[in-house]
Amino acid sequence: MGHRSVRFYDGFGLLVGAPRMYAAVAAAADLDGARDACVVDVGSGSGQLLRRIGRARPGTRLVGVEPDERMLAAARRAAARSRSATVRAIRWERGYAEEIPMADGTVDRVLSSVMFHHLDADARTAMLAEVRRVLRPDGALVLADFDGSPCLLPFGKSLHAGPMSAFGQGDLQALLTEAGFTIRAQRHVRLLIGGVAILSAAPQ
Repeated sequence: MGHRSVRFYDGFGLLVGAPRMYAAVAAAADLDGARDACVVDVGSGSGQLLRRIGRARPGTRLVGVEPDERMLAAARRAAARSRSATVRAIRWERGYAEEIPMADGTVDRVLSSVMFHHLDADARTAMLAEVRRVLRPDGALVLADFDGSPCLLPFGKSLHAGPMSAFGQGDLQALLTEAGFTIRAQRHVRLLIGGVAILSAAPQ
């Protein structure tokens, strides 16, 4: 993914309402009073979610995990320009959801925004096992992904014929429960390209 592709990705996200989703994910992370919390965003893309959290939560330790080097480069450039010391200090790691580059029991929050549907069944299972491994006993996963709600755009059917149609109503909740998580809170955000379920879940 080149510089133009990253800009297109971010621009398309802005068009369809991604900032509202990022705001809802940040709120679901429930970081009030957790100044030095460690937050890992799996599939961090160009870093929009972590920059938002860093600006709002000074002192939070933020880690972005992303397999695409060009996305990571864009994230690093954007963070370096920030006035926020917390944003400039974000640690960007090339890595995969199935092998989160964090030590056991060191993370307060793991976040994932509209990435989970790209994984196959085995990779989803591996990611959830990794999340359980890296979370502290009182930590939580905030998972946001498409939930089968219809797209509002004219070309919605073509969009939902691919990976975005991976989950129907209740599928994400069932996957988390089967993986040993207890769902603590649920939110829903409507994007132009479909509804997104935002689930806050803790390991049992």
